[in-house]
Amino acid sequence: MFVIILGILLSILFFGFLRLANSGALKAASPLAIAPILLALAFESFTIVPAGHIGVQQTLGSVNMGTLGEGVHIVNPISDVNNVDVRVVKAELKGSQGGTKDLQVVHTDIVVNYRIDGTKAAHIYKEFGLNLEDKILMPAINESFKAITAHYSSEELITKRDEVSHAIHDELQAKVLPYGLTISSISLVNFGFSPEYQKAIEQKVISTQATLKAEQDLKRIEVEAEQAVAKAQGEAKAIAIQSQAINAGGGKDYVNLKAIEKWDGKLPATMAGTIPFVNVGK
Repeated sequence: MFVIILGILLSILFFGFLRLANSGALKAASPLAIAPILLALAFESFTIVPAGHIGVQQTLGSVNMGTLGEGVHIVNPISDVNNVDVRVVKAELKGSQGGTKDLQVVHTDIVVNYRIDGTKAAHIYKEFGLNLEDKILMPAINESFKAITAHYSSEELITKRDEVSHAIHDELQAKVLPYGLTISSISLVNFGFSPEYQKAIEQKVISTQATLKAEQDLKRIEVEAEQAVAKAQGEAKAIAIQSQAINAGGGKDYVNLKAIEKWDGKLPATMAGTIPFVNVGK
């Protein structure tokens, strides 16, 4: 549009200059005078829609509901073409807060990947313009986060994080679908609670770990005690069997056997009585 207006102004100036300079040459110069207008019209009749975009035409303030795909197009030279990005883009909401079922405050940063439905690009542009992120998406993200966290306790938000993310995704998709937005994925970043509650959670974890360690130590002690008892019982049983064998043999042979095991093979220098361990046959 700007190029056309500029061409008209240049043509008027050029036409006026020729008229003042030589009125006889006006007819001959007329084609030259309208040449800038023709060039401007030709230039404005072509438009290029880049990859990943949909072209929406607007003529004198009225939006044409027929859209333009990627590539080169011939259009009405007095129309403006606005390129709407229909690729997946990222939106980030920082510091969103919600309440849990057990009345704890939870906060997080939420990252959402979304795209505009190309088939609804003209309607979206007409009704909401191109700033859908601030007008529609961000408030919907915040509302969806609060709505879902209210159904979970603080402990469940930690242990069921994937489930919570999917629930927020579904809630958000339902809110923005009428506006031609499709949610690809959602991520909860820097997820946590108030500093006081976060400290209480850490203390609980430490206490739980200490309890588990004490239980493990107790089990280890019990096992070691059982092993010691089993060992003592085994030794006692062995002694009992040995004593039974000794008693069965009268004990004399066992005493002689133990004496022989301790003898170094040397006879004493002086002896009184019989020589021990020697059985003199008759």
